[in-house]
Amino acid sequence: MLRSLADMPTKAELEDQIAGLKHEVRRMDRALNQAAIDLEALPPRMLHHPTPHIDPRSAEAIARGLSEWESNIVDPDVRINTYIRTSQGIGWGWEKQYTTNGQFAWCGAFAAFCWTAVKINIRKKIFPSCYRLYTTWYNTSRRIESDKMAPGDIVVVYTSKRSKQGDHITICVEAPDCDGTFKTVEGNAHGTLGDGSYGEGVIRRERNIDDVAHVYRLLGGDFDE
Repeated sequence: MLRSLADMPTKAELEDQIAGLKHEVRRMDRALNQAAIDLEALPPRMLHHPTPHIDPRSAEAIARGLSEWESNIVDPDVRINTYIRTSQGIGWGWEKQYTTNGQFAWCGAFAAFCWTAVKINIRKKIFPSCYRLYTTWYNTSRRIESDKMAPGDIVVVYTSKRSKQGDHITICVEAPDCDGTFKTVEGNAHGTLGDGSYGEGVIRRERNIDDVAHVYRLLGGDFDE
């Protein structure tokens, strides 16, 4: 039905309606702009990285570590220089010969020796310490949850210091059981030596997942082709 002229809004009423709509549009624009500012101010969201696949070269790394253990390397064995000073380990050739127990913290150098298939620049710059591992790999997909630990993973554990980056570098040999116990091979530590005695050097031992600071798993691009 057609509306009569009497029912039609006047020019003034139409102008009022248009002014009201313009005001509403401006209000919505302000709200949108404020939301955009709020979003920009939000801290960056930590990306969820998928757990990397277990590299088949893990078996080789474990075999190298166990072979050293079976050789009964007792600190300060001359063999430790291979881990520290040569390209099989961290390649720090400028370090003086290791002759005194405690002269150099070589747990990372031993892990680098186990993982000698990894690019030398990574072994030289990242493997030498817990701090280097933490600052370089903590926010990458190499860091995985402790309960996903698998043989070959680089496991940084706490000692009495309990620093945020962890205190000691080990290689997982057997994944955690239902009680959270896992087995390692490690250098520069106290545990079972290759001859079955207790001592310090390249050792095997059991640890608990409660003592794990961080677990790192190497990616395909970390290896020499």
